[in-house]
Amino acid sequence: MASPSFDAALARLLDRVETEQLNLHTLLVLHRGELRAERYWPGHGRADAHRLYSVAKSFTALAVGALCDDGLLRLEDRIVDHFPEKLPAQVHPWIAAMTVRDLLTMRTAHRTTSFTQVQDTDWVRTFFTVAPTQQPGTAFSYDTSASVVLSALVEKLTGRWLEEHLLERVLGPIGFGDEVRGARPALNAWRSPLGMSLQDLDGHPSWEPVPTNPHGVTHGGSAMFCTARDLARFAQLCLAGGRHQDRQIISAEFMTAATGWQTPTADDNFRCLDNRQGYGFQFWRTRHDGFLAWGIGGQIVLCLPRCDFALVTLGSTFDRSDDHQIILDAVWEEMLPALQPVAAPQTTLRLDHPDAPGRATS
Repeated sequence: MASPSFDAALARLLDRVETEQLNLHTLLVLHRGELRAERYWPGHGRADAHRLYSVAKSFTALAVGALCDDGLLRLEDRIVDHFPEKLPAQVHPWIAAMTVRDLLTMRTAHRTTSFTQVQDTDWVRTFFTVAPTQQPGTAFSYDTSASVVLSALVEKLTGRWLEEHLLERVLGPIGFGDEVRGARPALNAWRSPLGMSLQDLDGHPSWEPVPTNPHGVTHGGSAMFCTARDLARFAQLCLAGGRHQDRQIISAEFMTAATGWQTPTADDNFRCLDNRQGYGFQFWRTRHDGFLAWGIGGQIVLCLPRCDFALVTLGSTFDRSDDHQIILDAVWEEMLPALQPVAAPQTTLRLDHPDAPGRATS
C-alpha cells in the first residue's frame, strides 16, 4: 500500500502535468507492481494503439537481447558478416569494423542517419554504402539507421517480422496484448520502402516508412505501435531486469547492460539535462539512477528500479522541444521525495488497482 505522502505526491504530479498544457494522450504511473494512475485525455482511450516513435528502439534492443540469450548472436559480431549481400565492392574499414554492440550503443561509423542521405529505399544497404564519418566504437551519435539494421538482423536470424518475434519470445509471456488479443495485433509496425519506387511512395522521401510492405524491413527505430497498458507491461519487465513472475524472459546480464551506462552523451549538447547522463543499449540513462525509453512527441517510459517506479506517457507534443524534460522534472521534484528504496522490483504488474488516482478513459 502506498503511503499518504506517495498519494499526495502523485496528485501533485498529475496536477503539474495538467497545468503545463502539454498535448499528452495518456499517462500511467506504476509503483511496486501496481498501476497507481491511469489518465487518458479526451479523444484517447485504453484500447488505442499509439505510435511509439523512438521508444521502439528499446523494444528492438530486447529482441537483440533474446537472440544473444538464445545463442544466435554475439555482441561482438561484426555486422557486415550478417549482411554480405548488402555490401559494396569495396567496404570501408570503419564500416567493416562495426559490431552489434556499436549499433546498440549508437557508436557507429555514421554521425547522420544513413538512409536519409541518399535516394535509396533499401535502408539496410545504405548503412554499408554511405561514406562513414567516424571510427566505430569511439563516439556516441544518435543514429536511427543503427536501430533499423538491428531490426533487419533480428528478422534475418529468425525469419519473422520483428514484432512477431518479440510477441512470441518476449512480450507474449508478460501478457502483452491481453486487452486487444483477437481484435488486432498487440504490437504493430510499419516497414521500410524496400522494393518501392518514389512514384509508389507518392512523392514522399525514400526514408519515410510505409504501413505495409512485404519486401521491407520493420522500422524498429520509430514506427511501432501498442497500447499504453502494454507499454506499462514492457516498463515493468525492464524494471525487474527482464524477469516476469518466476521466468527470466531476457537475461539479467543483458538487461543490466542495456539499461546501464555504456557511453557518455554529455558532449553532444543536448538541450535536456536528462539526455546528458549517458546511453546503454537503445536506452537512455537519466539522473537519479534511472533509465529511459524515449520517443519524440511525448513518448516516455521512465524507470527507477531502486524505487520500483515507472512513468509512461504517450502524446503529440511536437510543438514543445522541452516536453520530456518538463515531465521528468515534475517526477524529480514532485514524486522522487516520496519514493522509498525497495529490495527488488516486483516481477508482475497489477492493472486492476481500485484506488489509483486519475483512473479514467475518454
